[in-house]
Amino acid sequence: MIKGITEIFKNDIKAIIRNPVVIFVLLVIICIPALYALLNMQATWDPYSETQNIKVAVVNTDSGYNTNGTHYNVGNTLVDELKNNTNFSWQFVDKDTALNGVKNGTYYAALIIPSNFSEDLLSIETTTPQQAKIQYIVNDKLNPVAPRLTNAGADEVQTKINNEIVKTVDGIIFGKLSDVGDVAKENKAQFLKLRSFVNELNGKISAINSDISEANSDMSTIQEIWPKVSAALPEIQNYSNAIRKNYDSLYNQIESNPQAALSKVQNMETQLNTTITGLKYVDAILTTLYNATGDAQLKPIITQIETDIGYGNQALAVLQKVETAIKEGKNPKGELTQLKTLIDEMDNGVNTLVANKASINQKINSAAAKLSLVNSKWPTVKSAIPIAAAKLNSINVADIDKLIAFSDTNQGDVKNYFESPVELDKESMYPVDNYGSALAPFYIPISLWIGCIIAVAMISMRVKTGRIYNAASVYLGRMGIFLIIAILQALLVAIGSLYLHVQISSALLFVLTTLYIGICAMIIVYSMTSAFGNAGKALAIIILVLQITATAGIFPLEILPPFFQAIHPYLPLTYGVGALREVVAGVIWSTYWYNILYLTVFPILAFVLTLLIKEKVDKRAQWTEEKLKESGLF
Repeated sequence: MIKGITEIFKNDIKAIIRNPVVIFVLLVIICIPALYALLNMQATWDPYSETQNIKVAVVNTDSGYNTNGTHYNVGNTLVDELKNNTNFSWQFVDKDTALNGVKNGTYYAALIIPSNFSEDLLSIETTTPQQAKIQYIVNDKLNPVAPRLTNAGADEVQTKINNEIVKTVDGIIFGKLSDVGDVAKENKAQFLKLRSFVNELNGKISAINSDISEANSDMSTIQEIWPKVSAALPEIQNYSNAIRKNYDSLYNQIESNPQAALSKVQNMETQLNTTITGLKYVDAILTTLYNATGDAQLKPIITQIETDIGYGNQALAVLQKVETAIKEGKNPKGELTQLKTLIDEMDNGVNTLVANKASINQKINSAAAKLSLVNSKWPTVKSAIPIAAAKLNSINVADIDKLIAFSDTNQGDVKNYFESPVELDKESMYPVDNYGSALAPFYIPISLWIGCIIAVAMISMRVKTGRIYNAASVYLGRMGIFLIIAILQALLVAIGSLYLHVQISSALLFVLTTLYIGICAMIIVYSMTSAFGNAGKALAIIILVLQITATAGIFPLEILPPFFQAIHPYLPLTYGVGALREVVAGVIWSTYWYNILYLTVFPILAFVLTLLIKEKVDKRAQWTEEKLKESGLF
């Protein structure tokens, strides 16, 4: 059988080399997956950065509102801000033009500011505050994504309006103390707490001055010393690593060469003392920084350093015992076992500290920036505190009670009016630079599967040399060409992705993973086609259609219909997408190997099953192919 396999593969290679047309067709087959993947990734690279071309109509019919002798027109202010906003192509038109434009597709959406917009906004000064509304009209028919983008634009407008509300209401409420009548009864307790806090703060100005001066002194010391210590960390790490390496040879030398062992122990003591001294410097700096900033993330680092110093001191004591034992001609095996544990613990801690160097640098820079801000703002705040305390103390509690008596405002309406979103501090654990890179783990495996389908559709599964081979020989012999095609397809896709600057954590791992996915996909598709003929091709296409959705390459698995959730773990590209996702966004090795392992199961099953059943189903598959040819349609 081996001879038959080899003959088939050699004949296939010769047939390709001798026929330029075949070479051209194979090149087309090889290029198709790359074209599919790269064009799709390029097209979706960063679509949300081009929203400035999306036209959104803006209609301002706001009449404005007069209060306390001042005329306010928030609609005009909003329009002025939108004119400087480049997120969308804002079109300032009248209402009829806007409505007709949205209807006929000239505009994707329209924002209509009503005539009573400013009046409703400023109704907070009345006993019946009203929420102002902007009419938002969108044409969902034009494009499935554009409405979502314009929704985001509408949200941005709402944020701008909320900001305008704050500025306008501040001017009304805090500009005239006689209007404090709409403060609720429960605010009295809050006022008293505020006055108490400001008075307490006023009494601690000197202490705060002292604290700031001390913090400036500490930060100056840190900024002076830390660069030197930071630069010395690699040397400390080298000493720590050297101690561990010296231990490995020390154990054997104690009996074979005590004098050399004694010298090595003394050298290790010197290295250990140097390491401990360096760690103490770092501990002092970080403790000072922690005391100045109270940054909770520094605490575990400080604790680890102090633990490492403890390990180092213990190891130093053990080394001294070992030195004494060697001098006395004894074999300190018990101390050596303890020494190894202490050295390993300390060395691991030092390596962790060096790995955290960038984080410590960032925290020092952040603390310095915050302290600089405090230094610039504190003089203004310091001068304002006594003034605020004097004004708050001048307000009599009895006067507050009188003001409360005039408060007829519906507090529920006021609360709803002032309600605003909480500021969200976003932090991405595995950031991806752009949408194209985020979709690469989906498009690449899908494109390789498509390439496999095209290959089996274009290249015959049958060997037509005139010689008869058994089914297994045909299957294994012809597989060689298909695997070469799969490798070239995957290699071209990987190189093209690198050319597009798809985000990856490792170029080598990315190329190898892409090649592996391509080989696995080809074995699966080729095996199905080799075993079942046209039915196998159809099955490969059905699996492709299912995988486009069920691999969760674009949408989260949890929002897919139950059917796709159910078949998700049984599709090979589920694990291809998962493996590439790790390579693109940042590798968690356990997750990566989990996906690679499960992906490997599918080609193995396809390979084994094909060898087992091909002999039995091959004649049936050939009969089906002949019948299809007889129809004149296939």
